[in-house]
Amino acid sequence: MPKWREWLIIGLIMLLLYGFILGVIWVEDPLIVLALLGLVIGGVVWWIRQYSDSYARLFALFQRHRRVALGILTVLLVAFPFLQRENPYWIQVAVMSGLFVIMALGLNVMVGNAGLVCLGYAAFYAIGAYTSGLLTLKHDVSFWLALPLAGLLAMAFGFLLGLPALRVRGHYLALVTIAFGLVVQQLLINLEGLTGGTNGVINIPSPQIGSFSLGRPLDLGFITLPFQANFYFLVLILAGLTLFMVYRVSPSLVGLSWNAIREDQLAAQCYGIDLTKNKLWAFAFGAFFGGIAGAVYANMVGFISPENFTYTHSILVLSMILLGGIDSIPGVILGAILLTVIPEKFRAFEDWRMMFYGFIIVLMLLFKPDGLLPARTRKYTSATPAGDGSAKVTSTGAGYLAGQLDN
Repeated sequence: MPKWREWLIIGLIMLLLYGFILGVIWVEDPLIVLALLGLVIGGVVWWIRQYSDSYARLFALFQRHRRVALGILTVLLVAFPFLQRENPYWIQVAVMSGLFVIMALGLNVMVGNAGLVCLGYAAFYAIGAYTSGLLTLKHDVSFWLALPLAGLLAMAFGFLLGLPALRVRGHYLALVTIAFGLVVQQLLINLEGLTGGTNGVINIPSPQIGSFSLGRPLDLGFITLPFQANFYFLVLILAGLTLFMVYRVSPSLVGLSWNAIREDQLAAQCYGIDLTKNKLWAFAFGAFFGGIAGAVYANMVGFISPENFTYTHSILVLSMILLGGIDSIPGVILGAILLTVIPEKFRAFEDWRMMFYGFIIVLMLLFKPDGLLPARTRKYTSATPAGDGSAKVTSTGAGYLAGQLDN
């Protein structure tokens, strides 16, 4: 098939998905939205099961023309605030969607890559938010300096959380992470002199680029976008950088070591993998992105309090990973977007959200534990000197890891 035809197929598929998302946003009736989502998700799952070969070919097509797909995706994402300039509310929802994508990718490093269950991830989100909020409000530190500092402090707390994880596993580790989240929340409430207690921190300044504040509308001369568009583009860049970092680490030797620990810690240790170092790095690396998301959130809304970082937020991010697919980067992104947009269409049932997330976790674990977009088995191919030199040896990630460790 000629290249232009493959590019056309990629473009049509992405336009179809984009149009579906816009349709869900524009349709007001929640029952119609629910019916549409049920039909599409059910149809996709059925199609993947019935025509797994077609799904594999389509996946390979996107892999083969990755740059073209990324280019089209970038254009579509940049166009979103222009299409929604009369509806800032949905631009704000898109910003929150991006923040949850960053957090879900960070938590996926712990839960998906390394298999370290973390039910207190909102604590890192809170640490980043309070670090950036207090630095920019009380010490006049630039947001652009406070942003990495927030991520690094969350990373340091990730190391601290990783220390007890060296001695426990499974549900005991889950209990430790829950306790960590509760301790951080109690500190935010009781350290009133520093955090404002239950009253929180108010009047946090918006980020500035020169004399331009991101809290003001964006005037491009021919069109004016609401101020939410500034944060939309900021989050878009940060989510892109997060995706790049996670994507580069995942297939590396570090990422494969995390996968080996997830599958069998004893076997991984027998291969010579340093469990202590890798577990600590998994917690720290994942926590960094929680801190970054928290910093952007604090300086965007201008007000933070302990209520913004409860146990519910940790469960929400975990639900995104389970829905999309554990250790599947595209799946995690899809799960984060779906569980941010869908609840906004059902605000009348806001009090039932926790039950909704609980249902999602139970249903996914029962019927599709690998998520909507399951992680694919990675294969590594290397040339061998056998025969005419064109022979290939293909091994799974575990085999590749064993080969690397033997060298």
